[in-house]
Amino acid sequence: MADAVAAAAEFGPRQKMTLDADLVQVLTDGDAVRMEELLMGREGCGSDDGGYRRTDALQVSINVGAAALRAAAPRTGTSSLLGVTSNGNTALHLVASRGHVELAKLISETAPSLVATRNKCLDTPLHCAAKAGHRDVADCLLPMMRAAEGTAPLRAMNQLGATALHEAVRHGRAEVVDLFMAEAPELAAVASGDGVSPLYLAATTGSGSVRLVAALLRPSRDGMPSPASFAGPEPEGRTALHVAAAISQAKAIAETHGHGASMDFGPCNETLDTELLHVLTSGDEVRMADLLGRERRGHGHSLSQVAIRVDDDDDGRAPAGASRLLGVTTGNGNTALHVAATRGHAALAALVCATAPALAATRNRFLDTPLHCAAKSGHRDVAACLLSEMLRAGGAASAALPLRRATNCLGATALHEAVRNGHAGVVALLMAEAPELASVANDGGVSPLYLAATVGSVDIVRALLHPLPDGTPSPASAAGPDGRTALHSAATTSKEIAREILDWKPEGRTLLTKADSSGRTPLHFAISSQIERFDVFQLFLDAEPSLALVCDIQGSFPLHVAAVMGSVRIVVELIQKCPNNYNDLVDDRGRNFLHCAVEHNKESIVRYICRDDRFGILMNAMDNEGNTPLHLAAEYGHPRMVSLLLETMSVDVAITNRDGLTAADLAYRHLQPGLHYFLNPRAVVKNLFYCTRAPVTLEGDHARTGIPSAMEDADAPKDSGGVTSTGTVASVLIATVTFAAALTVPGGYVADDHPNAGTAASAGRFAFRAFAVSDTMAFLCSIVGTCLLVVGEAREVRPSRGRLRAYQGSAWALVTAGAQFMVAAFAFGLQVALGGGADSRWLVVFVHALCSASVLLCFPGIWAPFCLGKVIWRRAGWRGLTNLHRCPSSLEEFLWCFVTSFLAKTLLRTFLPVLIAVTLVVAIVLNIAKPNC
Repeated sequence: MADAVAAAAEFGPRQKMTLDADLVQVLTDGDAVRMEELLMGREGCGSDDGGYRRTDALQVSINVGAAALRAAAPRTGTSSLLGVTSNGNTALHLVASRGHVELAKLISETAPSLVATRNKCLDTPLHCAAKAGHRDVADCLLPMMRAAEGTAPLRAMNQLGATALHEAVRHGRAEVVDLFMAEAPELAAVASGDGVSPLYLAATTGSGSVRLVAALLRPSRDGMPSPASFAGPEPEGRTALHVAAAISQAKAIAETHGHGASMDFGPCNETLDTELLHVLTSGDEVRMADLLGRERRGHGHSLSQVAIRVDDDDDGRAPAGASRLLGVTTGNGNTALHVAATRGHAALAALVCATAPALAATRNRFLDTPLHCAAKSGHRDVAACLLSEMLRAGGAASAALPLRRATNCLGATALHEAVRNGHAGVVALLMAEAPELASVANDGGVSPLYLAATVGSVDIVRALLHPLPDGTPSPASAAGPDGRTALHSAATTSKEIAREILDWKPEGRTLLTKADSSGRTPLHFAISSQIERFDVFQLFLDAEPSLALVCDIQGSFPLHVAAVMGSVRIVVELIQKCPNNYNDLVDDRGRNFLHCAVEHNKESIVRYICRDDRFGILMNAMDNEGNTPLHLAAEYGHPRMVSLLLETMSVDVAITNRDGLTAADLAYRHLQPGLHYFLNPRAVVKNLFYCTRAPVTLEGDHARTGIPSAMEDADAPKDSGGVTSTGTVASVLIATVTFAAALTVPGGYVADDHPNAGTAASAGRFAFRAFAVSDTMAFLCSIVGTCLLVVGEAREVRPSRGRLRAYQGSAWALVTAGAQFMVAAFAFGLQVALGGGADSRWLVVFVHALCSASVLLCFPGIWAPFCLGKVIWRRAGWRGLTNLHRCPSSLEEFLWCFVTSFLAKTLLRTFLPVLIAVTLVVAIVLNIAKPNC
């Protein structure tokens, strides 16, 4: 880029002359007296070259004045000006860098070609003026550069690929940027050599960047939008808005560019001193007055140091004593007024407003105004003071409106912040002084009323909905995100809030029928609340009964939602409201509310429906796929749903769906091959259909009865590696504990000087014998179970699939029995250790009672089958329980059918736990009746 520019540009005088050292010094210092002495000295020299003396005269005149230069120029020409310094700077570069505007005018008039010359850094004189921030010199050079011949001198780029506007922005020269945007706005659309626009550069300059951004985005004099480009570095594809968002100034750019709004941002270059910050924090009015009094006796700062305004209308100065207030905190960029507002010091806030009124409109780094801070903290007096100051500064309510409606980085107004933080007093004040704020939604589309309903504050909702002093209704907006209203939010929070919104005239009642983007009304939300809002539901339904027949975009009626949530009370109430229509209420999938309850495993709803004969038509109703509720229960694997439906004799188990499958077919199809824990939901569902002999079709039977290949049978151990590893760990742990307990008998040993020395001291007691038996059974069960698991997992053995199931099923039964015997061993061992004294009698009873309960209740294989047995008995009677659906042809077949039956398995699982529990009860009785037995 630099090479291309260099080829088309003029770099210094063609004569390659060097500026005289004295002339450079004079141009730099502007010392007229020294110039005159230099001129007189040169004239006294007896040189024959009169032209040299005329050249010196011209050089001196540059710094002496316009008259001398105009008098000398015609006689001597411009030869002495056509030299350069070692950096390639011409005389015009030097005076532009130093800001000598009169000399710049004279040199540009005398040697116009110098306007477009470059130094060794490819800077034109305009670049030098822009870097140094000399607006007057730049104003002088701009017209001449427009008139200069060549390749667009105004857009000339230096060695960095930067225009003069880039340099003004990079060095933070806001006044020069204002000049360029007024006289040459097209420069704002020119990107540098690496694709960086002036606007992108302004967004990255840190402090003061908002002022530069505002200048670049200000509309032109004729009202046309700014031509500024947002472009950033080309490889990354970023824009100025990306950078502004990273430094919390995106809103400044967006609002200024979109609306041209006037915005104030806190001081950028000064920091509040420690003493003032301490006074603001403590609220000491006396010390504050003293500090401001001392400041009035000193020097003040201009208001331009206080606030950066997008629409600067004046160069007014702060009142005397204000300069000490013109700083910010180092962390959040809070001004003195922000600090006073946050702390709630109303008197200090009034004093600061009187001293520096512009601070009322400033922003911190989160774009909060002092009013935001007062609203967040709940300081009503400070908020009232700030509102008054805004009204006074604006001159009228309409002029103060933009200040009161200012939003922070979250898009929230001061009213939003007061509502979010639960300050009802500030909300009431804002509604009295600035009621229009209630109609403003934040960037997420959330209105203050919606936010108040979400927070759950009844007092704030009342304040927002209270009529205005003139009797007109509240202008509050009920808007929320995704098309929801405040009534949608109130449906999930509070009945009182919902009633307040419904009583709001004239809009309250109309909100009942408004649906969100998903088509859900407030009644849907009242039903679907995680905490059941039956009172809100009744309020809505009594106000508008027709809501029960309004569905969402998925076709779900309130009855469907109530079934999904499992609320029986709401289902009963909805059925009473529409007793003749509930059968016809189906969603887009053709499912009624029983389908939904079964799908989401809501036992209470399904039990209520199954026990009421009115809903018989729902039992076998099919959806768009032909699935009945029983099909869905089998497909999703919900044992309780299947058992409740099978208990209802009106449920037809032979119905096929669109694919020609019965519910039993789906149950078999969804159970993966391999060994399953008997309480696995899928296994339970399959067993229920099997024991009740539910019919299957050829499609379902063919899908599950394929002949396994030899390779599949050989790979059978892979199906249950996780089951085997878990069982092995449990069995080894039980074996280790019981083995150690056997060698460390409770009650100690008989001493050597007594008969039977070395034997257990309590060997004759019932508790010790029960301990020995329990510990032995636990150890043996765990050891045998471990062996079965190891053999079944061994690759060398490669058992068949059927044998593997037998190994692992037996192993799990033995491990479970070992755990139960270990609990019994613990109880009897502790009884032996405590002895038979009266002091420990009730402690032993307590231990035995807890251990007995844990054996019976903590192993679901004991009590869970009884719930399933009820279903089998209702559907298949004793034949289903005993697996004798047909008369066996032999004793062997009879025994096999009975052993594999549900009844036999249940009795086997419950025998040992019941035996242990009975033994523990006997031990309790003996301990009370015969303590030393």
